[in-house]
Amino acid sequence: MAGKFVIASVLLALFITSSPLGAVQQQENSKPERIAISNLKDKLDSGEKFLLIDVREDWELEQDGAIAGAIHIPVAELDKRMKDIPKDVELVFY
Repeated sequence: MAGKFVIASVLLALFITSSPLGAVQQQENSKPERIAISNLKDKLDSGEKFLLIDVREDWELEQDGAIAGAIHIPVAELDKRMKDIPKDVELVFY
């Protein structure tokens, strides 16, 4: 089964790209696919397995709250922390 790489914007849409398990280079070259925010809610409600990463700043979390179970990695730190993020699971960034 192919892992997926997802980037989400809470206000706009989710982006999905897919690649073979562990294929970091493939993920970097994949084109994102837009999906509706409601699909993220469906994923959360269904208990589907994926890693949810919140890329907002600390003040945004304090102001707006966070989705339960999300990992917080501010967008400015994301590039240097990508090596620590598993590649064999669907990733959702918002």
